[in-house]
Amino acid sequence: MQEVQRENRQAVVTQESLGAVTANIREDRFGGRDMLLYVPSVLPPAGQRALLVVLHGGGGDARFMLEHLKINGVAERHGFVVAYLNGTAATRVGGRRLKAWNAGGGCCGKPYEDKVDDIGYVTEAVAHLQRRFSVAPESSFGVGHSNGAMMVQTLACVSAVFSQVASLAGALVAESASCPAARGHTILNYHGERDENVPLAGGVGSRGVVQINYPSQDQARSKFEASGGRYLLQVLPGAGHSIEQLCLSSQQQHGMSLAERLARDLGLTPP
Repeated sequence: MQEVQRENRQAVVTQESLGAVTANIREDRFGGRDMLLYVPSVLPPAGQRALLVVLHGGGGDARFMLEHLKINGVAERHGFVVAYLNGTAATRVGGRRLKAWNAGGGCCGKPYEDKVDDIGYVTEAVAHLQRRFSVAPESSFGVGHSNGAMMVQTLACVSAVFSQVASLAGALVAESASCPAARGHTILNYHGERDENVPLAGGVGSRGVVQINYPSQDQARSKFEASGGRYLLQVLPGAGHSIEQLCLSSQQQHGMSLAERLARDLGLTPP
């Protein structure tokens, strides 16, 4: 699972160069798990604030997403809170730093095997953050990469915690025949054209560590939309599975970083 977290580690850009402020990064803890928060220097008045919850991929952690998604500078400029949550140990060995989520459908690793209630954990963590920062539920959004993307899709399918999520290189693996919570929910799925870990056409990825037979994007769309939701697939030309490749394609295609594009599409910044 951790292969996608190892790609292009030299591509990390300092948060300061993107307009973020290091002092605004805070360590926090909820439900026995650590998390990282980015709280911008100026917050809108209570009731007008927004929250973005970020979920890492398999074998990653909150710190990896903070360094690679590079959205803190966008949050600083537009005044929304970013919360980077942590899953639980992905493997029997090395679990203190290699984490994953139980998104269903065999994904991923030890959390799935142990039936960790990550739907419950994320739901309670988001409610905690909403109270702490005076954020309304309708102004709370989720984004995840890889296994984290599968987790946000599962949440949009079976829970009420987010009405809109952004999925980076994920698939809908929720273990239910339909999506009972999908009505009124939107999944924005950004997927690399050349993703060899979670193929667009479905099946077992040629570079994936976990041997999961993923549903195709067409199957995911049909399932989600049949339940009343919106499933918007945006294929990024030439990109593989890593955040860096998705970001490069977004920059080439639209002249904006992946972080800027996500924030715009989720309504966190002006169109």
